[in-house]
Amino acid sequence: MDIIGIWNVAEAMTFDEDLNSVWKTKEEVMADESADDDLKELFDAKIAFCEDGFVRSLFAIPEDMSQEEIDEMVESGEAELYGDGYMAMERRPWKVEDGKILVDTGMKAEVLGEELSSWTEVKVLDGVVEYMMFRLARD
Repeated sequence: MDIIGIWNVAEAMTFDEDLNSVWKTKEEVMADESADDDLKELFDAKIAFCEDGFVRSLFAIPEDMSQEEIDEMVESGEAELYGDGYMAMERRPWKVEDGKILVDTGMKAEVLGEELSSWTEVKVLDGVVEYMMFRLARD
C-alpha cells in the first residue's frame, strides 16, 4: 500500500475505567463529557507521510495567530509551514523495511539492560493506518 499522502484521524485509542484500550471515533469522543479537550483537538490534526522520509503531524494555524508569531515559531524550529494554513508541529523519520512500514518514535527504552529499538511498525488494515494511538483514513 502506498502510504504517502495526507491522512485524517478517524479513531483514537482511549482507555476505559478498567484501563482497557478502546478505539473511539470523533463523534464518540465529542459526545463524551469526560473526554480531555486535547484529545478532542487531535481529531482536527492531519498526518502527512511525506516522500522525504518524514511523517508530520499537521495542525491548522489558529486564526488569531499573528504572522509574527508564525514566523517566530518557524525560525526557532518549533514548527514548519505545510500547505495552505497548516503547521507541522512534529516530524519523525519513517521507512519501509522488509515490507513493513516503520516510524521512529524517538522513545528510548531497555529491557534487562538491552536497548530496544525506537522504530515501531505502522499497521495497515483494509485501507486504515494504525499510527501510534490513532487510526487514520485517507484525506
